[in-house]
Amino acid sequence: MNPGIAEAPLRAWLPAFIAMALGWGSSFFFISLALDGFGPSQVGFGRILIGAVVLGGLALWFRKRPRLTWRDVVAIGAVGACLSGAPMILIPMAQQEITSILASLLNATTPLWTALFVALLIPAERVSRLQLAGLIIGALGIAVLVGAWDVESFSLLGTVLMLISTLLYGVGSTLSRVLLSKVQESATTLSAVQMGLSALMLAPFALAAPRPAPEVWALDSSALWGLLLLGVLGSSFAYLLFWKVVKVAGATTAASVTYVVPVVALFLGLVVLKEQLHWYEPVGAIIVFAGVALTQRRRKVLVSVATPMQVVDQPDAR
Repeated sequence: MNPGIAEAPLRAWLPAFIAMALGWGSSFFFISLALDGFGPSQVGFGRILIGAVVLGGLALWFRKRPRLTWRDVVAIGAVGACLSGAPMILIPMAQQEITSILASLLNATTPLWTALFVALLIPAERVSRLQLAGLIIGALGIAVLVGAWDVESFSLLGTVLMLISTLLYGVGSTLSRVLLSKVQESATTLSAVQMGLSALMLAPFALAAPRPAPEVWALDSSALWGLLLLGVLGSSFAYLLFWKVVKVAGATTAASVTYVVPVVALFLGLVVLKEQLHWYEPVGAIIVFAGVALTQRRRKVLVSVATPMQVVDQPDAR
């Protein structure tokens, strides 16, 4: 981190940081709203399509047209399948089984998966004993977080779907280091292309789902507004704000949003959705965060190139 970033005043990045945390933290709330009228595949496709349109429009506005080879496009598509493809359907599927609060807390396990797959797929980066301890502690935190000992109330399906999503985030984030490190494009352009390719991947699943009821398209439909806000805030503008914080305050500060997102989701889940919070969920989250902190020790904090709701340790590909 250069001295200019280190000395950046709070007023230069804090408003963007707060707006970014609100955008990503509210995503789980908006998913819950959207599921009242749309199927999981339609929620995933809709949010990514809206994000692609917004980001694509911004890229054209700023005249940041992509200059990509076919190899670059294939690489972006492979990364996108894991980051903004399959998880965008799996997360709404999970939220049909578990609360938005639990989904957001499980979502915070992504850096654990990323650390694991970086160690497995990038031989040059060996796992230290401290990082290995972090992975073990994180796994213990997940068990506490979901209340694995309470078999009767434990939602296995929702938990597994959510963990598969975060696992894919970890794989995609690691692949981005391998495949996208040499792609010379702006973050806006890369994310717009990734969102567009992901929308093409999800389109068949959305079209195969049952059609939403006609009243879902009414202007007073909470499901419709939930989907629109999910796409505009969670899949486009929050990401641009993330890059602003990276530029002004550094990647470490931007990555700390991982710890704030569940707080926003927790507030909306409790106050607006009237969801129940079990004592072991925040306890498990604290253990998970401790594990995440250990996995990040002695490693340069980096960031992913195109993750709509995640901040994980990947190369800065601006």
